[in-house]
Amino acid sequence: MSASPYVPDEARIKHLELLQATVNRLGTNSFLIKGWAMTVSGGLTAAAMGGAGWPVALIALMMTAGFWLLDCYYLEKERLFRSLYERSSITATDQIPLFTMDVERYARPEPWRLVALSRTMSLFYGTFAVVGIAVTVLLMTHP
Repeated sequence: MSASPYVPDEARIKHLELLQATVNRLGTNSFLIKGWAMTVSGGLTAAAMGGAGWPVALIALMMTAGFWLLDCYYLEKERLFRSLYERSSITATDQIPLFTMDVERYARPEPWRLVALSRTMSLFYGTFAVVGIAVTVLLMTHP
C-alpha cells in the first residue's frame, strides 16, 4: 500500500497564496529597479559623453552601485520567501506555523554575497559598472 499524497487544507492554501503574492511583489520591485537603473545610469552616462564630463559619469557609476545594492536586497528577500513557501508546502507535519511571514526564523538564508554576485545580477549591473568605469576613466584622461 502506498502513502496517499499530501493534500493541504484550505488554511494552508491561503497561506501559500499569501506567500506567493509576496514573492510576486518582490519580483516586480526588482524588475522596476532594473528599469530605473537602465534609465538613470544610461542617461547619466550619455550626458557625460555628451559634454557633462567625468563627474556625471562618476555619478552614473555610483547610481549603478546603489541600484545594484537595492536590487540585491529585494532578490535576497524574494529568495527567503521562496524558501518559506517551499518549507510551508512540503508536508503538514512541517513546523511552519500557518500564516507566518517570519522568514528570518523559518526560511533557509542565503549569503548576501552570493545574491549580489549571482549570474544575473553580475551580468546586468556588471555591464553598467564596466561601462561606467570606462567612460569615467576616458573622460578623466581625455577632457
